[in-house]
Amino acid sequence: MRKRLIWPVVAALALTFGLAIPSTATAAPVVQSAVPQNLSPELQQIVDNLPAMRERAEAVKAKLGLKDNTAQDAVLEAIDPTQYECSDATPPVVSAIMPDVTDWTFEQRLAVLHVLLFNMALMDAAYLPQTGPFTYGARGEFSNQVNRTIRDLKTFWDIPSGDVELVPAHGRAMLDPEVNYRVFTTLYGFDPAASRISADLVAHELNSPALGYGDLPIFTFNAYAAPGGEDIPGLGKSPRRIAFGDGVLEGFARIGLGDVAPQAILAHEFGHQVQYSDGLMRPDLPGPEASRWAELMADAFSAYFLTHARGAAMQWKRVQAFGQMFYQLGDCGFAADGHHGTPNQRMRSALWAYSVADSARPQGHILPALDFYGLFAAQYPQLVAPDATS
Repeated sequence: MRKRLIWPVVAALALTFGLAIPSTATAAPVVQSAVPQNLSPELQQIVDNLPAMRERAEAVKAKLGLKDNTAQDAVLEAIDPTQYECSDATPPVVSAIMPDVTDWTFEQRLAVLHVLLFNMALMDAAYLPQTGPFTYGARGEFSNQVNRTIRDLKTFWDIPSGDVELVPAHGRAMLDPEVNYRVFTTLYGFDPAASRISADLVAHELNSPALGYGDLPIFTFNAYAAPGGEDIPGLGKSPRRIAFGDGVLEGFARIGLGDVAPQAILAHEFGHQVQYSDGLMRPDLPGPEASRWAELMADAFSAYFLTHARGAAMQWKRVQAFGQMFYQLGDCGFAADGHHGTPNQRMRSALWAYSVADSARPQGHILPALDFYGLFAAQYPQLVAPDATS
């Protein structure tokens, strides 16, 4: 069963940091002009180990369902990318969280590369034991919104949800080298000795003003829904969980959407839990199309809850304002396994869901999840129809 990392915007950041590493197909040592000469033996070992660690990480992510096999030919037969509108502009929320890397040292860049390549904070939050009490946001400023919303979602949708755990992903957790070590060894199965060196590097370098003492939004600009049931070495089955990164909360707050983004993003992630519970995924589809199906449906689940009189009861104009920013994280990567749908498709899904909530009679009636799904499935061809007519 697929899990979804919904914020695929950090994939190219290694290039920004001047620390691009070779593709996993070659697994050759890192050779970059940005890598200084005469590194200490420990730093050189970290650099030399990165390609193998990355290759192993890709295999683990694939096993956990975080990355599907490419089905480019199949999806291109079904989708004509020349008929859809996508902008090359950087979404405002991404611009708002991009750090100034100008004065970062090589060691800091290397540490950040680990954080992003291995999704360290989110993977820890999603799969490994967590202890409360939990707060949301780097300063706990979103805790009330998030806690209220998860309670409302669990009563709104008619699925068994008592075992759905909501946990925060705090970047500052990576200041503890033991947290980093358990991510590397327990989740990725990296060599213990190499893991210890990398874990210590990340903890040491993040503990600085330049790297926000671990709380730079880019480190946790993500939210993640997992259905549970994965085998975690030494821990048994993974929990059914939603991990909510501080960075995505902070990012949308920086562009003036802090009053709606926590509810909207959590409602999207809970939409995935509805899909997992009711078996609404489409494993029969090629990877990119299966991802688009799931993401557009989660967008619709979210918008229905947000605008329903018995849900978050938000005004459509406010939800739309969020959507216009949120859906810029859509893409035209039609052959990519994580394809979320184009920005226009995502907005159409939300608008359609709003119309379903707005036209409900009686007004307070909540559709069962499977009934809403049936309406979505019938509407889906219109939601993904080309923007262009020729």
